[in-house]
Amino acid sequence: MICGNLYTMRLFVTYAIMLFILGLPSVKVTGQQFDSLSLSLQAAESRGLYLSNPERSIQISNQLIANANQVDNKYFKGYGNYLLSKAYWAKGNYQLSTKYGFSALTILEETPYKYMWGETLVALARTLIDLKNFDQADQFLGQAMALASTSHHDKLEADVSRERSMFFLEQKKYDSALYCANHGIAYYETISDTLNLSVLYGRKASIYASLKDYKTSMTFNKLAIRFDSIIDNKRALGIAYYQAAFNEFNLRHLETSAEFLNKSINLVHENGSFKTLIKAHSLFGEIYLNQNKPELGYQELKLVSQFKDSLYSVERSGQVQEMQSLYELGKKEATIINLELEKKNQRILAIVLIAGIVLLLLLIFVLWRLRIVQKRANDALAFKNQSVEHQREEMQTQAENLQELNNLKSKLFSVISHDLRGPIGNLQALLDMVTRRIMTPEEFISVSHRLKENLNVTQRTLENLLSWSLSQMEGLKTEQDRFDIRHLIDEACRLLEEVAQRKNITLETSSETCIPVLADHNQIQLIIRNLLHNAIKFSREDGTVVLTALTDDEFCHISIRDNGIGMTSKETNMLLEKNQHFTKAGTHQEKGTGLGLMLCQEFVKRNGGSLTIESNPGAGTSVSFTVPLAVTELLTQAPQVR
Repeated sequence: MICGNLYTMRLFVTYAIMLFILGLPSVKVTGQQFDSLSLSLQAAESRGLYLSNPERSIQISNQLIANANQVDNKYFKGYGNYLLSKAYWAKGNYQLSTKYGFSALTILEETPYKYMWGETLVALARTLIDLKNFDQADQFLGQAMALASTSHHDKLEADVSRERSMFFLEQKKYDSALYCANHGIAYYETISDTLNLSVLYGRKASIYASLKDYKTSMTFNKLAIRFDSIIDNKRALGIAYYQAAFNEFNLRHLETSAEFLNKSINLVHENGSFKTLIKAHSLFGEIYLNQNKPELGYQELKLVSQFKDSLYSVERSGQVQEMQSLYELGKKEATIINLELEKKNQRILAIVLIAGIVLLLLLIFVLWRLRIVQKRANDALAFKNQSVEHQREEMQTQAENLQELNNLKSKLFSVISHDLRGPIGNLQALLDMVTRRIMTPEEFISVSHRLKENLNVTQRTLENLLSWSLSQMEGLKTEQDRFDIRHLIDEACRLLEEVAQRKNITLETSSETCIPVLADHNQIQLIIRNLLHNAIKFSREDGTVVLTALTDDEFCHISIRDNGIGMTSKETNMLLEKNQHFTKAGTHQEKGTGLGLMLCQEFVKRNGGSLTIESNPGAGTSVSFTVPLAVTELLTQAPQVR
């Protein structure tokens, strides 16, 4: 008995620690505190007593449920109902065992407490096995095994195997029953679970007894009796004594069998296991009949009938079915409530989603509008930046042009001041010498031809300077008139004939009978005169300068070609480059300002034509320019330019 008390205490502490490890939060109630530890201790105490003292276990479990209700602790409410189901099963009250089992299942199913949920299913299955409701028991055991697999609870899996051994035993499937019993024993031995080992040793004793292997049955039954005595499991001990009596009866040890039956009946009467009482009194009846004591046998069989009437009446069976129907109805009602709640939540979710979509659309619209505004602002800024950049480029170009013009003007004024000052200074000196009679008139006449040449150069320089200045200041206007260009060619040849004769240069002209052009008369005259003067200037003595004028459909092509010193390609490019000042001494060291060709380019452009230069060093130069024709109808008989 001392050993049994020690085991009960150890079991009590073990369950208390196990439940405390669950980490359930403590809850305070007015005037009293029930935390997870205090509730766990109550639960552990009830569980340690449900087999040895089920009445006390029932009292503690009811108090546990009351305390759990005060703090609204769902886990311990379910656990309390589970313990009541176990205690009433130990008493053989299957009606209340089933009632509290379904109550516990209603509380614990679909919760995170999968272990206790599975243990509740196992407890219900055990009760239903005793009531021969094998289909429902098999269903509950299957659900418990699924929970054990998903939550990896080896203890729960072993408990399922333990009750399946009973399930198969009741259906006389002994091989399956032995397999499940051995599977459970293998696990319980690893954790030294004496209680469940005693149950399964007793189960194996029942299996071998059913197989009529009474000696093997007695071996396992002795182990069950020893373990049940150690842990003070009176209910199991009563069943084990009955099993020992059954084995002894079949081995024809009637006196020994009767002794075991008396021990069994005394223990079973304490916890009210009517099923074992029925078996024990039935066996007593058979013993009395075998001992030729029919009256005593009749009394035992009469007790058996009474116990059967109280335990297996149709009314009791109907109550169990009714409790199961109530449980299923409760599940359906809970399902309906959950569906309605889910539907309500879905409506709320739909409203929230619609509101979210509307807000998202509004946000997208606002962002779209902001992007449009930003794009417009960026476009306007880009346009302004582009305008500023264009203005900056124009100002840069203008500044460069002004700088080029300023440099050109500086060079031209430097040249002009030297070229004009020299001849005028020479003329002033000669006149001063004549006035002082230092030079005689004859001597003055002898140098007058050179003086005239200098004055002619000075005059042309002044004319070019005036024309160039007017063109740069936009004061010079181009007034286009219709005239015959042959007259300008002939006039230029007459004006420069004396200059050409000094170098013995022949001037030749070749033109059509009549070439009417539309241009500024004075500007074209200046162009021809300057180009002809340059041709004479760079021609050697006894050379030839040829002037030709030919037409095509739109233009008159005027060409002035000499066989003088020519120019390099670099010099030609410098002459044609805009605002590039270039001058070169003639064959008799004639000086120039470089303004003449610049004016020619300017005036050709003003009159809608173009100017080209072809030259090779030592082979002469050919300068050509075009002038628009005045009336194209008059040119139908003119030869074409080749």
